[in-house]
Amino acid sequence: MNKKWILLLMIAILSLTACSSKNDAPATGSPAAEAEGKKTVVVSVMYVTPFLERAVQKFEELYPDIHIELKGNPLGSEGMIKMMTEMETEKYVQSVLTEAMSGKGADLIDMSNLPEDKLVDKQVLANLDELMESDSSFDKKQYYQNIFQSPQTSEGLYSMPVTLMLDMIVGNPELLKKGNVTIDEGTWTWDQLKDITKKLRAQEGEDLYAFVGIPPEMLMTYFLEDNYRQFVLSNQQADFDSDAFRALMQNIKAMYDEGLIKANEESQENEVRGSVGSGNRNKNSLFTYTLSNRAETLLTTLADSNSQMFQRPSISGQPQGWSYKSSNRFGINSKSNVQKEAWEFLKFMISEEVQSSDYLMGIPVHKDANKKKLQEAAQKLKATISDEKRLDERIEYAGNILEAAHPSFSIDKKIESIVQEEFESYMNGQKSADEVSKLIQNRVMTYLNE
Repeated sequence: MNKKWILLLMIAILSLTACSSKNDAPATGSPAAEAEGKKTVVVSVMYVTPFLERAVQKFEELYPDIHIELKGNPLGSEGMIKMMTEMETEKYVQSVLTEAMSGKGADLIDMSNLPEDKLVDKQVLANLDELMESDSSFDKKQYYQNIFQSPQTSEGLYSMPVTLMLDMIVGNPELLKKGNVTIDEGTWTWDQLKDITKKLRAQEGEDLYAFVGIPPEMLMTYFLEDNYRQFVLSNQQADFDSDAFRALMQNIKAMYDEGLIKANEESQENEVRGSVGSGNRNKNSLFTYTLSNRAETLLTTLADSNSQMFQRPSISGQPQGWSYKSSNRFGINSKSNVQKEAWEFLKFMISEEVQSSDYLMGIPVHKDANKKKLQEAAQKLKATISDEKRLDERIEYAGNILEAAHPSFSIDKKIESIVQEEFESYMNGQKSADEVSKLIQNRVMTYLNE
């Protein structure tokens, strides 16, 4: 499994200490529950977390006529989640896809590792907009509004995040100030980032880098997230055999060839630890790419005078805004006989009560739940930050960022894997940009036509 998705899985299961489930293929119901006169909602997930287990427990207490059956990865030998290998992950994804596309499978599906484009194209997923509109008890105003916007299609919402992880780049304000650098984060570009790094390296020395510990394939994924629809079209077509994609590969390679980004394993470990919110920053790194996965982590970063938060730069200079990912994003099977019940459980998982849970791994999508968590975080920070006015301002700023943040594109993991595999041969000089772009185009089109 590539390093980026190992990182996301680490974030998703960072504090897990126990879970219970069976590693069976998705099923359509529980005979035992049906015998008791209950309706069964089968939920397919890669990992069963304490958050999910407790949400199920509370939900079944409120809805005794509905049984929630979790299907996911089992415990490891030490009582911790056993990380799947790349082959096991592919097998899991293929199993869920096969079941869903055959009209069977789980009623509620964790979409975090699944190709949403393909499932929407095959009409496997229910349109959540329709379910929300028909539910008079559901109040959209309680939530950050961008969770209701699909990055995949304008035709409807087919998966909904239960938690958020905010994408951000954390800069070193001391170095930026020494270099008299001002960044307009709304319009700054990768070319500007390169120029800033070159300027500061000339002042501070050659051991300063834009980023430390980001390998080329991970950087390629970041670029793909920001420009996915340029290369993978909504009509199941691809455009990798293009000047734009070749220029993208050349741009990435140049940053490593010029020594602007360093990708050694020792520094990468530091980068990963910083990404999950430990606060560590490599001393040789001007910027750190971070996924802020808790309200407390977000506020700590915002309130830290030694850190400066930026949106990710773009290629074109067109404003991209803040973006978020989600390690818990669910869709409802369009063939399910218990869509209403599946929606009730999904709605319950994003309710204020559940979103306020200490077991929630991620930033809440519910505004009031997140505000509560931010205020709790501020109380802890008062021990080290005496400026209460600044903390209040940072809480408000955090809410504004989350309100404006848009979802990152849900990249098809198979396409991502193809791109990364072939891109490596370009980075190591085995093949030209033209050869690699054509290989990627052919492999992706073969996959899309399956």
